[in-house]
Amino acid sequence: MDETKNILPYGDALRDFLADGNISKSELKGILRNRGIFTREDDKTTTIPHLVTRGITPNELMELYQNISETEEEPKALTQTIKCSVPEVDLLSILPSSDEIHELVKKPFSNYELIGIPNFVSSIEGEVELDFIIERTDHTKSWDKNTKQFSGKVRFSKIDDELDINISLSHTSPETKEVASVISKEMVNRLKLAGFVKNDEVIRKIRFNDFTNENRVKFLNKLSKEQTSNELYFKDTRDLGFCPDETQTLPDDISWMQEKITNLLLQGKNLHSTVFIRQKKYHEYIKVYRVEASYSFDYDDCSGSCQISYEFPEFISKLDNSSELSIKVLNIRFKNGSNRSLAGAVKERTLKILEKSKLKLHDTLKNGGSS
Repeated sequence: MDETKNILPYGDALRDFLADGNISKSELKGILRNRGIFTREDDKTTTIPHLVTRGITPNELMELYQNISETEEEPKALTQTIKCSVPEVDLLSILPSSDEIHELVKKPFSNYELIGIPNFVSSIEGEVELDFIIERTDHTKSWDKNTKQFSGKVRFSKIDDELDINISLSHTSPETKEVASVISKEMVNRLKLAGFVKNDEVIRKIRFNDFTNENRVKFLNKLSKEQTSNELYFKDTRDLGFCPDETQTLPDDISWMQEKITNLLLQGKNLHSTVFIRQKKYHEYIKVYRVEASYSFDYDDCSGSCQISYEFPEFISKLDNSSELSIKVLNIRFKNGSNRSLAGAVKERTLKILEKSKLKLHDTLKNGGSS
């Protein structure tokens, strides 16, 4: 935590901090309840004045910061591939140096900078990985949000005898996504210059418009439900986001959505058994862009439960039909005895398990394929 976060805010600074969208009203109500203060309403317009008047303790401040950090910094994973022109690829021979990475990322009038000495490392044969951190500065924010650090990761891996190179990008903010993309693009250029990849070869991404409506349902349903190993086991579908296809005339029994519904988000239990998913006759009429499911996990050094979100995020937020699939591991809960400091490692392992599944399903179902 930086020095500004060692200072207890008060007055308007505290009011601005508590109003942050990543701090929930239930958290503020809980702080008051722990002090023996009960309010009739739990909305922030009621709880914030109480806390501004009385102030908050260092422990309460730390807990709220941790919750904000967990909300903002959930790593989101993108997986891409590019086809090699030769069976043997020496990834170590094309790696940019730390100085070259800094030069790549540097741009004028940017509100962030790459910090430290980022370098690719190789702990597994045929795989190189770069962890990096950026620091973002925003002078329009209040005292507690002026600077913030975000992490990202770029991984290139050559799997067995396959010709494809897998490119994994992990980001925790728009800025780290941008940095990861710049570094990935440079690595692909170096692969082409070294003759490992043909000059006209393009990176393959998993995009919303790669699928027909029917196959997008099938893709997200299979990807989320067919994780049934001891390591990662599907339990339930909890969230489902979709909208009617505005280019189609809907069947009579779902015509109530026509020109009235632009986005529908269902939350509950067993949503994979709802009529929209169970009845295949509806699949061509709906655009599913999000599925969130719950799982149990059992790794060598820890076990517990989590939720995984599979989403084409810019489809709704930016109306972008070319939105790329993003996967997040959320709400990790450990069984008794498991080391809670392993949360980051659990996310990494879980995302890695899903890589092969999503690429295989994309191969099968993109552009109208069948499975």
